[in-house]
Amino acid sequence: MCGKGGLPLSLKQAFSDFKQLMTFMAARKRTYLIGMVGDSLVNAGLAIFISFVIRYLLDFAVGGQKDDLFWAIALISGSVLAVSLLSPLFNYMYLRSIKLTLADIRMTVFRHIGSLSYRAAERQHSGDLLSRMTNDVQAIEQTYNEHLKSIVTQAITFVGSMAVLCTIDWRFALTLLVLGLLAVLINTRFAGPMRRVSDQLQKQMGQLTERMGDLIAGLQVVKLFGLNDKVGRLATEASEEVGKSGIRQGHQSGLLEAGNFAIQFLSMGGILIIGLFLVARQQLELGALGQIVQLQGSISQTFLQLGAAVTLMQNSFAGAARIRQLLEEPTEPADAYAAADAKAAEETEKQVLAVELDDISFGYDAERHVLHHLSLSFEAGRVTAIAGPSGGGKSTILKLLLGFYPPDQGEIRLWGKRAGAYKLADIRNLMSYVPQEAFLFQGTIADNIRMGRQDASMEELEQAARAAYAHTFITELPDGYETVVGERGANLSGGQRQRISIARALLRNSPILLLDEATSALDLESEYEVQQALQALMKGRTTIVIAHRLSTIEHADQICVIAEGRLQEKGTHEELLASRGLYARLYEMQFDTSRVLEPA
Repeated sequence: MCGKGGLPLSLKQAFSDFKQLMTFMAARKRTYLIGMVGDSLVNAGLAIFISFVIRYLLDFAVGGQKDDLFWAIALISGSVLAVSLLSPLFNYMYLRSIKLTLADIRMTVFRHIGSLSYRAAERQHSGDLLSRMTNDVQAIEQTYNEHLKSIVTQAITFVGSMAVLCTIDWRFALTLLVLGLLAVLINTRFAGPMRRVSDQLQKQMGQLTERMGDLIAGLQVVKLFGLNDKVGRLATEASEEVGKSGIRQGHQSGLLEAGNFAIQFLSMGGILIIGLFLVARQQLELGALGQIVQLQGSISQTFLQLGAAVTLMQNSFAGAARIRQLLEEPTEPADAYAAADAKAAEETEKQVLAVELDDISFGYDAERHVLHHLSLSFEAGRVTAIAGPSGGGKSTILKLLLGFYPPDQGEIRLWGKRAGAYKLADIRNLMSYVPQEAFLFQGTIADNIRMGRQDASMEELEQAARAAYAHTFITELPDGYETVVGERGANLSGGQRQRISIARALLRNSPILLLDEATSALDLESEYEVQQALQALMKGRTTIVIAHRLSTIEHADQICVIAEGRLQEKGTHEELLASRGLYARLYEMQFDTSRVLEPA
């Protein structure tokens, strides 16, 4: 079966895969090729010169001619000198190109993951993304470092060996060529199955990394609920699938090696028997036979390694395809909200309404909408709370405001200007966000607070920590602000992590403050202190609070009740209680629940 232009589909796919693989090397292709071809020439030349050395030494042993010994010694000395001088230089050139290219690939993948659209990122498991940055990149390295060089070296060796062999006896050359082509046919026959197994293996490696990532990230939950057996079973199943694919890959490789060995044995055995017969009849010199046998080994090895390299490259092709697939995932353009109006953010203080949602509809998939024709307005400098039952769309509103998703319908406006008048980065710079669960990066406390504004001085950093009521507990730690927080802040309590997160938002000092029940992780004493800090922070700022505990929003200037993606009620705490609607029912349910939970 052929594709366009008459090429077999498998061959056409191989060219396409190879071209895709080499696109990563484009910036250093010249240096890489010079280094690889140069080193291949040195290695191939060495193999051919060795055949002449063997011939001269055998001729010297038989005839005792000193010239033969001289030439053997000269060739050995020249080969050693050439290899010593040239091989390190060529190796450095192509290995440096490989390491720099792999670093580029990792950083390209890393940056791409960071710029993925929120929708695309949510579809990917962190373990699979990590596998693409590690396992798949490592698979690519094998082709750059081993397989391609093997192909080039063996091709040069073949051309040189066949040329020399033809000058000795063309019949031997023709016989080895036929046997070599048979070896290539056998090796290419295994390319398709090896590619399918490699694709499956790389995918399963990603799944295994996912399972391991879940175990590490959820270790506390695993221990708490006694899930060691269940999580272990899932990891074992993934590991067994990797093992099965590895065994299938090994089975294919074993069959391939068996076929190659049979051809190599026939080739060497046949050449040696026929050659000795000709030597016995004085139709061939012993030195020439020794050179033929040496060249035969090089030619046979050429076909064997050439076929093996092509087959083993399938694993690299699979890794490159997975990386390319990830790089094709949609990202957030720098101008996701095109800067159509450069003055859009200049007159913020003159606008009464800081944020408006006008007839917004949105769904995470096309079949189910979370928000339905929702219209909300948030006055500048005032506190607006968003309350309602779970799953009603409260957190989705924050995701839309932060630009994680574009609305399917309707328009978002900031200070009277449509969101399309701003760059996405500018919109996010206008907002400070404090999530329900604080996320801290590996590093020190100072590093994490400074994430709010990276050019902040130590004095400004401490000021933000004081305002968040975090300075006291930070200074009580042995290393103070240089204390390492651990992975996800594991070395700190939940309340401490949240206060650092609030200090980070304070340092950012944006005009819009988004709070997703920012005090939910704090004890009563810490909550009181942080509430005081937040009250000071909210003065003069537009604050949008996602409320889970209604007792925390009683003093909000306005409360919007969202249920089933629609605005159900709007008013102050007292007005909504008096209306005896959804808010009043939710408030009474929480009040009754909290009373039941009070200790006797």
